[in-house]
Formats: sequence, C-alpha cells, structure tokens
Amino acid sequence: MRRIFAPLAPAFAGLLLATTAGFAQTPPAPAAAPSAAPAPAPAAATVSPEARALATELTKMIGVDRQAQQLVAIMRGQMVQTVMRSGNKSAEDAAKIVDEVMMPDFIAQMPELNTLIVDAWAANFSIDDLKGLRAFYATPLGQKLITTLPAVTQQGMAASQGWGQRIYQASIQKHKAQLEGLGLKF
Repeated sequence: MRRIFAPLAPAFAGLLLATTAGFAQTPPAPAAAPSAAPAPAPAAATVSPEARALATELTKMIGVDRQAQQLVAIMRGQMVQTVMRSGNKSAEDAAKIVDEVMMPDFIAQMPELNTLIVDAWAANFSIDDLKGLRAFYATPLGQKLITTLPAVTQQGMAASQGWGQRIYQASIQKHKAQLEGLGLKF
C-alpha cells in the first residue's frame, strides 16, 4: 500500500504549504508536484515554549486547525481515487477501504500535524512578530483578511491555472515540430 500512496506526498506537501501560507479555508485543487521539496519542519527543540504558545494561539485564531482537517479530507479523496485506479474498485468500495483502513491513522495523527504547523510558525516568526500578528488579526482588517483571503486565494489559483494552461498550449503550438522531433505526440 505504501507504494500506491507515494505519489500523494508531493501533492499533500504542496497543499499544506499553499493553504497555511494563504490561510485558505477552502484549499484549491492540487497542482503538479513542486519542483523542489519543501523545507523540513523545524525541530521541536528549536522552538521556545513562549513562541509555541503564541503560535498556537495565532494558528487557532486564523483557523489553521480547520485547514489541516480540510487537507486530510482532500487526501482522503485522492486516496479513494488511487484505490479505485490501483485496485479496480468502485468508488463506494474504495471509500470504504480508505475510511476503515487508512483514515483512522490520519485522524489519530492530526495532533502531530497541528504541532508541526505551530512549530513552523513559531520557528519562522519572532515572539514580537507573533504578538504583532495576533494583534493584527484581532483588528477588523485582520478579521476581514481571515474571512476574505480564502476567496482571494482561490481566485488567484484559478487565474494561475488558466494562465498556465494558456501558456502551455501556446508553447506546444509554437514548438510542436521540435517536440514531435523529440518523440512527443500531441
């Protein structure tokens, strides 16, 4: 089973990075795997208890725990699709396999994911930064950002996908002969 789900790791990492960076409450559809692996999460020992406490409060304020749950739900959908393809299972059978066999592991490990995210915030922002961010997000503008940024992020992702598809198609047309000469067929 590990081999079957290995392709999900880059998509999950990309989704995690995109949603925690953008505070998106509704993550966009997964894109292609990133070209470089994301930086590893900081070691818990490098994060002070005060920074961890402030980061915990801040991430709760902006809804990172809900985002993590949404990411796991997205992964569930990806796993169901993978089981359907790799095991020639119906959607119902694949969902049952994922829900009964794999999802309990993800649910049991949610506190670890939340800790990793909190530690990333705590390691990348000073205590003063975390206090400032908490103060900002408590303001009306900060609250507006929390509620509006998911839509802005989705709109930006949709615009980026449309732009990428347009450039890709134009590039294929422009270089069609060269690409076919390299053995590609369109």
